[in-house]
Amino acid sequence: MRSILVLALAATIVGVLPSDAGAQRRRPPPFRSDECCFGNRFYLEPYGGALRDAYDISADDHLGYLVGFRAGYMLSSRVRVLGNLSYNYAENISDPGPLTSYYVYDNIWVVTTGGAEFEVVPGNTSAALGVQAGVAWRKLDLDGTVGIPTTAPEETDNYSAYEVFIPSITARQRVTSRASIVVGFYDHIFNLLEGTAKHSLALTIGASFR
Repeated sequence: MRSILVLALAATIVGVLPSDAGAQRRRPPPFRSDECCFGNRFYLEPYGGALRDAYDISADDHLGYLVGFRAGYMLSSRVRVLGNLSYNYAENISDPGPLTSYYVYDNIWVVTTGGAEFEVVPGNTSAALGVQAGVAWRKLDLDGTVGIPTTAPEETDNYSAYEVFIPSITARQRVTSRASIVVGFYDHIFNLLEGTAKHSLALTIGASFR
């Protein structure tokens, strides 16, 4: 499953890169500060990447993954509003401690957020600061057992809602007049207003289409 998602994302990114034969013909036009106001203001960004789950308390030092898409609207050449939907997955997140028989759980997240970005460095190669807020839906997935546990497993049928706040920094490189490569760093902050905050850090790469 993971390899299929990686191959699909790679194919999407490669698809927006100009070929050598057509590079000159499809070169993005010079940047214009008013370019948002001509043509299509809407954009769509499929992406994928790696994350470190804040609720992974296992001793293993491993990363989860996420896939998703953002849809947005350009308010001006430097300001955009956006909505985000992602699927995040982290395996073997439990800590059995001294137990020799225990259940093995994975974390499944569905993240729904909205927010805005501001380009601090405009141009064909740009950088933006952003912020999003919304709800992350978490469900445990029973992945297996070690030994023969004597207690009942935890609930794995329903999702629980968590408030999430996501500051971000993204970099975009235009490759055509309507497509860009996007790299982003995101900090999913949980419990921001309720005690000790938890941070799930994510690094993503994707493509932006207008």
